[in-house]
Amino acid sequence: MGLNYLKDIAIILGAIIALFSFANGILEYIRQGAQKRVEQFVTLRRRLKENPAFYEICSLLVYDDVLLRDVPAQDKRDFLGLLEEVALLSNSGLIREEVAHYMFGYYAVRCIESIHFWHEIERESIYWSLFHDFALQMQKVEKTFRYKRRKLRF
Repeated sequence: MGLNYLKDIAIILGAIIALFSFANGILEYIRQGAQKRVEQFVTLRRRLKENPAFYEICSLLVYDDVLLRDVPAQDKRDFLGLLEEVALLSNSGLIREEVAHYMFGYYAVRCIESIHFWHEIERESIYWSLFHDFALQMQKVEKTFRYKRRKLRF
């Protein structure tokens, strides 16, 4: 009876250790996923804020400044491309819609509402469909937005 008792205890301990290791592995996998999402987000945010051309575009979009017409078309296309990257991350569930709105949506909405930004850019091109979809979604969020700390997280 003593040997069977020790065998049962060893099996139970082994199962507990295996279960603990499995749970720890899952938690580590989740943490790594969150860390990668944060890294992607920080990279996008840094590109938006540290690129001089994007900084200028953002500043001019606030009031739809006529100087937007003088911004090179390539800079505008690159800016739209950055916002489309945000849309892809949001659509893929890698960043929450609320985070996409809070950190990038303002500029997407200002851009879609702008008259001067679209000078020399084909606004209705099918290749800006993702941007338009994102910007329209951000307009909807903007109309009903209420700050809730728990929603602004990775």
